Amino acid sequence: MEQLKKLFQPSSRQAAWVLCAQAYFFFSYAFVYTFGLPRVLLYINDALNVLIFVFALYERKTTAKYTSLIIGLMVLYCSFGAVGGILNAEKPLALIWGYRNIVRYFMYFYTCIVFLKKSDLDIVLRVVSAVFWMSVPLCAAEKFLVQYPEGTIVGDMVGGVFWNFSGSNLPLNVVICLYMILITSRYFDKEITTRFFVITLAAATFMAATAELKVYFAEMVIILVAALIGKKLSLRSMVVLILGAVALMAASSYFILLNAGNSTTYANSYSLQGYLDYATRDTGYDGTGDLNRFTGIGTVADIIFHNEPLSLLFGIGLGNADYTNFFSTSFYSQHYSLHYQWFHAIWMFIENGYVGVILYIAIIVIAWCACSKYIPIGRTRTMVQVTCILMVVFFFYNITLRMEPTGYLLMLIMSIPYIYAMNSSINQRNTNTRKAIR
Repeated sequence: MEQLKKLFQPSSRQAAWVLCAQAYFFFSYAFVYTFGLPRVLLYINDALNVLIFVFALYERKTTAKYTSLIIGLMVLYCSFGAVGGILNAEKPLALIWGYRNIVRYFMYFYTCIVFLKKSDLDIVLRVVSAVFWMSVPLCAAEKFLVQYPEGTIVGDMVGGVFWNFSGSNLPLNVVICLYMILITSRYFDKEITTRFFVITLAAATFMAATAELKVYFAEMVIILVAALIGKKLSLRSMVVLILGAVALMAASSYFILLNAGNSTTYANSYSLQGYLDYATRDTGYDGTGDLNRFTGIGTVADIIFHNEPLSLLFGIGLGNADYTNFFSTSFYSQHYSLHYQWFHAIWMFIENGYVGVILYIAIIVIAWCACSKYIPIGRTRTMVQVTCILMVVFFFYNITLRMEPTGYLLMLIMSIPYIYAMNSSINQRNTNTRKAIR
């Protein structure tokens, strides 16, 4: 118990608040959907986030030296979010809800920078590691032992620790990615054996197959290639390339074996031509005329906005395409069958136009650049930079960045370069103070 206490000991009381809030954000969906607790518990996420954000403001810590650019972009995004709403006479309630859905993650980003230290980040990664290994047997049970209603897309329901809601595989996917980035970096640093690396890669591939995570193929290529950048050609790098290629081929075969069922065309998707056809088909994501994740923005610009300049630039207003348990907007009622709400980039384009999309991607790019400036070369820099790249993938691929279990966690990872900068600044001031005293 004493050892566990040391492993999960926050750096301060304020950091404990942030980490407890992060744990609640991360597991709140499991509380409600897996264990069947009241849905109202999800709204505690907002209360906790506001509470710790107020604590961060009360701290009055100066972060502008390091964060002025990225927070400036966040403020610009929020400012332009209202332009489309004003142009389209948006109802105030929809605008407020739209701000709630996006700005809460910006608030948490700032709170992490103010309160967290480097040691606190290790606690988060230990939890991610535990969830990864706990999810392996759970994914097997959810795939092979649970009976789902006729017509259910089983892969969407398989999420390991996260289960029993459509989209359970999205938080699982983030856990797989973060842990594989960590393990690949540790492997190159000779901190783990080839045997353990192989076991981990096999476990990740198995879970991705049970959850039908097609994006896993692209993610593994990004993770393995990014981890190799800057490394000298060595036996370990060759092992990673060979194992990566074997894992991807095995994953392709295993995906088909587990998920094809009686379909005679399922295997066609697992080829370069199959991916290109799937990404650009006119029949949309589900093949019945909705939006395609890769061509959806162009489709919206043409058939909904009719290429009208102001709509293309600013959209219809933040929150004006939203829906909740309490209300739905007229746009959602009219166009929900297009399934734009399944893809973050398309949804954001509808509400905020090209300006919003560009500003949001710029925020991620600036965080990526800050890694080189504030984090020393090593495992942590690799993890954050690869995560930023994957966030761009998630932005276009699904709604990972809008979900509580994943959105808050990814914002915490994105805040790491600024946490390093703040910690280094404090350490430098302490060193200067000691020198002055002497």
